[in-house]
Amino acid sequence: MNHSHDGEEPLITVLNMDGQQLTPCLPHRAWREVERSRAVWIDEQTIQLLYNPFLFRDYRKAALKRDHHTCLWCGRHATTVDHIIPSSKGGSDLPQNLIASCSECNTKRGNRSALSYLKENAHSVPNLMKLCWRIFLAKYRHRQMKKGTPE
Repeated sequence: MNHSHDGEEPLITVLNMDGQQLTPCLPHRAWREVERSRAVWIDEQTIQLLYNPFLFRDYRKAALKRDHHTCLWCGRHATTVDHIIPSSKGGSDLPQNLIASCSECNTKRGNRSALSYLKENAHSVPNLMKLCWRIFLAKYRHRQMKKGTPE
């Protein structure tokens, strides 16, 4: 059953991979998940996720721990993670596609490619080789996944 919120557009029912109902979402959020190949439409009011959304929390924690809660872009304390390949461009939520980032760097980069952002900010990157290697690996793994080739 879809609930309305404040009389606005109806909410979309969200099912997990096992068909259990999760928190409903707004239509634009449902479309975003479908466009990113992370969900499929079951009917006009229901999507089913093709991934476990609760794993991202663990992946995020793993990336922050691996990077010692240090922003790989600027070296300050990191509280967020940045997708090397943005999820809007097909990047995964797996730890190998995530790097620790401070909120400021994450916001500044936005949806730009990691390489173009790196070129603009190479002068302030504390460990340039480490970041270049992470970007290279993420791009390589992304290409392999798109080809359907195992790593």
